[in-house]
Amino acid sequence: MLFLVLMATLAVGFAAATTMNAQIAKNERAMNQARAAADGGMQFVRYQLGQMGLASTVQTSGLMDAVAQALGQQLNGTPNMNGHTVQNSGGIIYLPSASSWMTVDPGPGTRFRAQITQSGQFLVVTTTGSGQATATASAKAIQIQYQKAPKAGAILNYGVASKGTISTGGSTLIQGQTDPTKGSVFSADMSSSTPVSIGGQGITGDVSVVNPNAIVSGGPIGGTSDPVQIQKHIHLGVPPPVFPTVDISVFTAYATNRYTGGNTLTNCYIPPNTNPKFAGGSTINGVLWIQAPNVVTFRGNCTINGVIVCDTSGPFDPVNNQLSFAGNVSATPVQDLDPNVYGGLTKLTGAFMLAPTYYVSMTGDFGTIGGSAVVGQLSMTGNAHGTVQGSVIGMTDKPMTLNGHASITISSTGTSNYPSGMSFGNAYTPLPGTYLEVTPP
Repeated sequence: MLFLVLMATLAVGFAAATTMNAQIAKNERAMNQARAAADGGMQFVRYQLGQMGLASTVQTSGLMDAVAQALGQQLNGTPNMNGHTVQNSGGIIYLPSASSWMTVDPGPGTRFRAQITQSGQFLVVTTTGSGQATATASAKAIQIQYQKAPKAGAILNYGVASKGTISTGGSTLIQGQTDPTKGSVFSADMSSSTPVSIGGQGITGDVSVVNPNAIVSGGPIGGTSDPVQIQKHIHLGVPPPVFPTVDISVFTAYATNRYTGGNTLTNCYIPPNTNPKFAGGSTINGVLWIQAPNVVTFRGNCTINGVIVCDTSGPFDPVNNQLSFAGNVSATPVQDLDPNVYGGLTKLTGAFMLAPTYYVSMTGDFGTIGGSAVVGQLSMTGNAHGTVQGSVIGMTDKPMTLNGHASITISSTGTSNYPSGMSFGNAYTPLPGTYLEVTPP
């Protein structure tokens, strides 16, 4: 009897231990699944915050509303939101809501939810993961701070880009200087059935258009006149890149001298309605700030040692806002200026002309331009030739035309050369060293 009692006791103990071990293993698995779900949720939120394109003008006081609007554009109506919408609820953004979850794996029932709050200029993201679909006792939560980061401008990967149509004719050539693919063309126009029409000597790069039903006419394209090969260099229905927001204030701070006449202008601004006409031999040193409205004409040779910027506050006005270059232009970038004389201006690199509300016409050679040119509308005719160390960007839906013997050689570094005065919006990226495991909210 004693041995029977002992064996029975041991059996009960073994059974209890086995049951306890199974429960512990189950709990460990649930906690690991919850932690993995929280990590997966953080990766989801990280991707969404990285896709945003908040305007550079968003202030800290309106940050949460702007984030909620941007995330709503990306997430509302998607299965992840389970019928909810992104809202700023008293300074907290819940994804998908305060009491709902997003499914990670429907098999084991892992899921997560997230909340975003603000701490000064930073966003604080907390994701809570659950390893079971019916219980939150094993929930785990992690937290990371996110910082603002400027988005790269994908449009800078194109040699010539415009919101409107682009046409070339005569003996025009758009080419890459060291890489033929840099001589590329992009049009975001959706109203014309033929947003890009290539004539003359053609282009050495590809043509990309947003309209999936568009017709790209002419050639050569991609350096070939073979109709079959040309089709390999035409891309329809491409996602529209963000066009830049132009802020000339970084340059206008240096333009302290009022224009009163003469042909040599150093860090100068031209008041509205001056409408000056410069004869041959004019020289621009540093910044030339053209205030609107103004029709500015350059005749003969013009030397630009720096950058031209134009007012951006008003609408595009091709009649009252014009820049006309009828002679040859010799240009050097701001980084070639003497830093002992021009100070911090020499660090504002990457831009040659920022004139998004101006009509710009060029009929003569323009040498090598040390930066991108952003204009409202561009027309090149005559013998306009030159090299652009950046991109040429048309900011309106007006046609961009290159005719006669005009040609552009693109020597662009793409998004690795981020031009001063141009912004493509802001996203948010994780701030290193801020990862924490916290109590689930």
